[in-house]
Amino acid sequence: MAVGLYFGLRNVVGSGEIGWICVLAAFPFALCGFFTYNGMTFEKFLLAVIRSELLYPRKLVFRAENLYAQAMEHSTVKEALRLD
Repeated sequence: MAVGLYFGLRNVVGSGEIGWICVLAAFPFALCGFFTYNGMTFEKFLLAVIRSELLYPRKLVFRAENLYAQAMEHSTVKEALRLD
């Protein structure tokens, strides 16, 4: 990244400024070398995020359950339960 910026901007910007631009452009890539999450490196983590969010998204469906009504279905207590 920094080498490409250097050769692309060497005729446009002065040598002092281009050094800072190259350092700032390479900084996020250097930080990726120190990144770990649950024992995964940045590359493995990025692949896991792409797979789980983009390639294989799952559709979560909410289904309400009345646990009290299910527990009282086979009870001897006579109550009026509405099972919808």
